[in-house]
Amino acid sequence: MISEHPKWSSYKQAPIRGNSFQRWWKSRFRYVDYPFVLAYRGFGNAEKCYVQGHVFKGMTLRNPGKHTSVWKNIIALLKMFLVSTIADAKVELTLNDKTYCCRSNEQGLFEFEIENHGLGEGWHGAELRLADELVDGQEEVKVSTEIQISTQSELIFISDIDDTFLVSHVTQKPKKLYTLLTNNAETRQPVKGAVEFYKALKTGGIQKENPFFYVSSSEWNLYEFLVQFIKVNELPKGVLQLKQLKTGFLDFFKSGYGSHSHKLDKIERVLQLYPTKQFVLLGDNGQHDPLIYKEIAEKNPDRIKAVYIRGVKSRRWDETQSILQEIESIGTACCQFRHSQQAFEHAQSIGLIST
Repeated sequence: MISEHPKWSSYKQAPIRGNSFQRWWKSRFRYVDYPFVLAYRGFGNAEKCYVQGHVFKGMTLRNPGKHTSVWKNIIALLKMFLVSTIADAKVELTLNDKTYCCRSNEQGLFEFEIENHGLGEGWHGAELRLADELVDGQEEVKVSTEIQISTQSELIFISDIDDTFLVSHVTQKPKKLYTLLTNNAETRQPVKGAVEFYKALKTGGIQKENPFFYVSSSEWNLYEFLVQFIKVNELPKGVLQLKQLKTGFLDFFKSGYGSHSHKLDKIERVLQLYPTKQFVLLGDNGQHDPLIYKEIAEKNPDRIKAVYIRGVKSRRWDETQSILQEIESIGTACCQFRHSQQAFEHAQSIGLIST
């Protein structure tokens, strides 16, 4: 969730720095030198939990709807990348009647690590507020978030996003950019059959809900979009772990590309937080998921119950199949599939989904 700005009657009243020309173009595009807090869903076990977010200034963001024009979709998306992060900003977290403090790093990212939180299984509300006054006349900057505590489930699911359950065309850059620019969270399409498959996985084979983590090479800029897409399509509510926030117009055109090493780091962190759990990894063969999942399975041979890879790129099918055979030799069940029904039936056969 993102904090709101004051309801200025005119952007002439908004804190906008610069000369006359800069103030004019910034006001035209609703760019303000006013702080926002973007809070991400937190996660934890019985002893410890994490809550992350960013402090930045930039565009006043609006989520476009189902009938929004293509032009407004484009503007809304570009605004997500035209932001400027704020370092060393003091943020307060109120959780379970206690208040904690931390400061944002040089990328504007803050993270709370809270021990002995006293929270039980499930989702819990928390509130974040910016404790520093960064502009004259600043009103209270605050936002709510949620924390998922997982202690009871036997399995945890970790899934990629693009082309795993969200049609993105990552392997076709022009088509990917066109899809990003001309659609929004309410008009983008899920992969056929993926919603039903994920819902069944969440319920599990013993009617006990399993938590979901979504780990992607999409940037934190797209967090609100992805949360909305997951909600609109009734996919399992989960914790998102994304790539470093981008702060420039040109960065938009590189969205989702570059190094994917952060995915390995973030998945390993989740594994460390839940040392007694088994995991199921879901991805696609469009980029590096098979190799990343192979490395994770080799490091954790008794903890990865299954790996599912959607075969979106035909020329990588045989290569991916060879990688999965190596993972299977460790003792992890694997399935590369073109249609969700194939994955569904495989999951039933190994007890992930009730028959």
